[in-house]
Amino acid sequence: MIKRVIRVGDTASYGRIGKEGEIAQFLRVNGIVYSIDSHKNLVGFAPSSSGNLVVDNPKTYGIQVDLDNPVYPWHDMLGAIGIRGVGASDPSYNVYQGGIRGYQFDPNEEVFIEFHILHDYLPTSDLYIHSHWSLNGKTAAGATAGTVTGGNVIWGFEVSYAKGHNQAAFSTPITTYVTQGASLTTFQHMIAEVALSSSTPSASQLDSADIEVDGVILVRCFLSENNITVASGQLPDPFLHFCDMHYQSTGVGTKNKSPDFWT
Repeated sequence: MIKRVIRVGDTASYGRIGKEGEIAQFLRVNGIVYSIDSHKNLVGFAPSSSGNLVVDNPKTYGIQVDLDNPVYPWHDMLGAIGIRGVGASDPSYNVYQGGIRGYQFDPNEEVFIEFHILHDYLPTSDLYIHSHWSLNGKTAAGATAGTVTGGNVIWGFEVSYAKGHNQAAFSTPITTYVTQGASLTTFQHMIAEVALSSSTPSASQLDSADIEVDGVILVRCFLSENNITVASGQLPDPFLHFCDMHYQSTGVGTKNKSPDFWT
C-alpha cells in the first residue's frame, strides 16, 4: 500500500463511483487514478496515461491479497530432480503405478536440484522448501511391503546459495531436515515443508536478508531416515515426486534485469 503525499503544484481531485453498498473511492493526482482502501491508504496501482497499470517502484510494493488483512501471496519455485547416474547413492527409478515411474528412495540416497530466485520475489522474505512424496506399498527392491501403521520419514536438504551478477561465491552448505508422519493410505500425496531461510537464521538456515533476485540455490535432497512402521513384513520406501519452494511474491517483476533491480 502507498501513502502518497500530494505536493504543491499537483493537480488532484477526489471522487466516489458505484452504487450504494458498492462505492469505490478514488483520488486523481496528475492524471493518475489511485483507489482508496477502507484504511484510507492509496492503493499503489493506477492507470497511466498510456492505459497501463503502474505500481510505484520501491521493492516492497506490489499486489497483496485480503482487503482486511493485506499480505503478499505465496508462489512456487519448482525444482526438477537430477541424479548422478552412477553409484549407489542414486534412488531407484521404479514403477510407481500403472506405467508411471518415479524415484524411490532407500535411506541416504540423493538427488540434486537447482532453484533460481524469480524477479517477483519479495525481498528479504523467508523461503520454505518442501518435498512432495508418497508410498506405493512396495520396497525399492520391488517387494510388497507390510501394511503401514504409522511412523515417519525424514528428508534432508544440503544447501548452498549465491547472489547472481558476479556479486558472491556459493556459500558453505547448510543442512536442514523435515520430519513428516506417513499416511496409512497408499498413494497419498504428502508435502513435507521446512523453513529454509529466516531473518534470524539458525545454523541450519540461510539468511533471508541475503536472498536476492537472480540468486541460485543449489540443493542436495536425500532421504535421511525411513522410520515407517508396519504391522508385519518389510517397510515401504517413499517416492520423491519433486521438490519446490514456497516464496512470497510482489506479483510484479523488477524494473531492471540486473542490480540495482529497482532504481
